Amino acid sequence: MTRNRMLAVAGAAALLLFAAWWEGGVEGVLRELTGQQTAAPGPETRLPPGPARGAERGSGFDYYVLALSWSPSYCEDNGDRSSYQCDGGRDFGFVAHGLWPQNETGWPEFCDASARVPDRTVDAMLPIMPAKGLIYHQWKKHGTCSGLDPRAYFATVKDAYDSVVIPAELVRLERTLTIDPAVIEAAFIEANPTLDADEIVVNCARNRLREVRVCLDKTLTPRACGRDVHRECRADAIRMPPVR
Repeated sequence: MTRNRMLAVAGAAALLLFAAWWEGGVEGVLRELTGQQTAAPGPETRLPPGPARGAERGSGFDYYVLALSWSPSYCEDNGDRSSYQCDGGRDFGFVAHGLWPQNETGWPEFCDASARVPDRTVDAMLPIMPAKGLIYHQWKKHGTCSGLDPRAYFATVKDAYDSVVIPAELVRLERTLTIDPAVIEAAFIEANPTLDADEIVVNCARNRLREVRVCLDKTLTPRACGRDVHRECRADAIRMPPVR
């Protein structure tokens, strides 16, 4: 265990207790659910299996950044209340914003966009990427630079998403939580034994949690983030709007 991880894990319990005191008690505010998404898609919308565990996914770049968006922040700020993501009936918490090919310096964007995302692939991704426009955009901007076809790319997105354990305390919130971003980072590190502090970034905007970014190599194993994966959250306390 590295020094960064030891420090983060050692502080996790104390930070979570502080956050609970600050918000007036964690009981009844945060509770663990067995899932935060809609029911799993049926066989007709299931993605084909991805490569075997440990196999490299993609080519032409150095590593991936998995962006896990806190859906309630998006819906509070930008979301259409009648949309699939934000209508209040599906309890979306952390969703996959995208899986971004990244280089040690810079990143590729909008590569060959001739391939079309099949409708079945789009339907299969909705439980974790709950907007068709988001799916199409992520393919055009990022997926086309992965060296994978649409089916393989989105199978990789799903496998990357499934590889990160969402801390039980953060699966669902029933009312707004005000919390130190370091608590969120520490909770993810504690829930994911292979994750280190230099492999995760907490991103916020307008004093709200925006997303958590995890850097992964091409086998979807956590690795250190490069300089271009900015640590953009400098606030001492940010809001996590509740899951609706």
